[in-house]
Amino acid sequence: MARPKKPKTLQTVSIRLPTSMIEHVDGCAERLQQETPLLIVNRTDAIRYLLQIGLAEFEKKGAQRK
Repeated sequence: MARPKKPKTLQTVSIRLPTSMIEHVDGCAERLQQETPLLIVNRTDAIRYLLQIGLAEFEKKGAQRK
């Protein structure tokens, strides 16, 4: 069965990360997988999740400074 189409077009971004950071991301992916056993969580999903949290926190701190 094919994967459903995403509602938005996604762009590819390639980055290099230190091994220690990849290990943290993989740990996050494992934790998310345990918390949501009906979903398959991979490294890419974990990175998107962490970016969403980080960006929201960044925006929140920016709003507090104003």
